[in-house]
Amino acid sequence: MKQTTRAILMLGLCGTVAAAQDAAKKSADLTDPVEILKRADAACKAVNSVQYAASFEGSGTQERFVGKSSGTVTLKGRGAGGAAQYRYEAKLEKPGSNDVNDVTVGSDGKTHFLIDAKAKKAYEDINPAVVGTAGRAVLRGLTMAEYLHPEPFSDEINGKKQELKGTTKVGDEDCYEVNVEYGQAGMEATWFFSKKDFLPRRVDRRVQAPTGVKGGTQLIVTKLTVDPKLDKDPFKLVVPEGFTKTDGFAP
Repeated sequence: MKQTTRAILMLGLCGTVAAAQDAAKKSADLTDPVEILKRADAACKAVNSVQYAASFEGSGTQERFVGKSSGTVTLKGRGAGGAAQYRYEAKLEKPGSNDVNDVTVGSDGKTHFLIDAKAKKAYEDINPAVVGTAGRAVLRGLTMAEYLHPEPFSDEINGKKQELKGTTKVGDEDCYEVNVEYGQAGMEATWFFSKKDFLPRRVDRRVQAPTGVKGGTQLIVTKLTVDPKLDKDPFKLVVPEGFTKTDGFAP
């Protein structure tokens, strides 16, 4: 009887300790959205390179313009307009179509290239426009530019309004959910920052026209690795067997 009573008391004690730990963990969460944005800003400024999986799609009025894309992204260094070097291995679905193509877009900082699986062509030139419509769609869609931006979240920190909506999961990451109104007519975004490292894992952007029509985009990042060890240089063009190389611009 004493052993049974002792066991019951121990179970109750364990439950109380667990509840206390959960409460302490929740109380340790940040509650100021601007502080979260500042930590995210500092975390991104410490990044030199990243590799991640991503998916991108539009909603509302934007759905017919941006299509869908998904793939693996490698970014390295800070250039004038973003990452100094990059590589995207992506699947691109054209807006309003089920047509999907595998494309690879990259740059070593000097030359830019696009590999088009359907056309079996590799395009390369010093002009970034060589990547064509498909390459630009991949770059716009799958780039979490804040990772290597010189002032990652200055617009958000100085926005019209910031609100902590709560916490949610993005992939395996517990994230703070912060909504930002930018002050520009109809422009908002909801950011999802990892509670572990404060790096963004998702952003939902929204815009509302004066007519009330709404549209937006969603970028989700998973499998994020900061400063990954790369077995080989991924930023130079390697023409696949059976493909034709050209210095003409992709359509």
